[in-house]
Amino acid sequence: MQLELLERPYLSAQELADVARDIRNLYWVIRNTRRGIHDAKRRRVYYKIAEHKKRLLMAGVSKEMILGLLRCCRARDCQGQDCFDCPNRRSQSTYKI
Repeated sequence: MQLELLERPYLSAQELADVARDIRNLYWVIRNTRRGIHDAKRRRVYYKIAEHKKRLLMAGVSKEMILGLLRCCRARDCQGQDCFDCPNRRSQSTYKI
């Protein structure tokens, strides 16, 4: 069996921020849908999150960074975790003088 090597797609900083924002929004949808009634919708959202995670892995983002982002998204608040595209870190970086 021959292993086919694929080129890693390059994601710019803005594209990484967009993917992280999409994941953050999808977890918001999961938190705000009712279990039992919206199970099919919740499954579709989990599949979309899996697609975004796969895209980040293919782009070369380390697994620890992805897990940090997911931990931050699930916690509803960053609580000082070091994840990329963190809303708290974005707000702090814009006010540096």
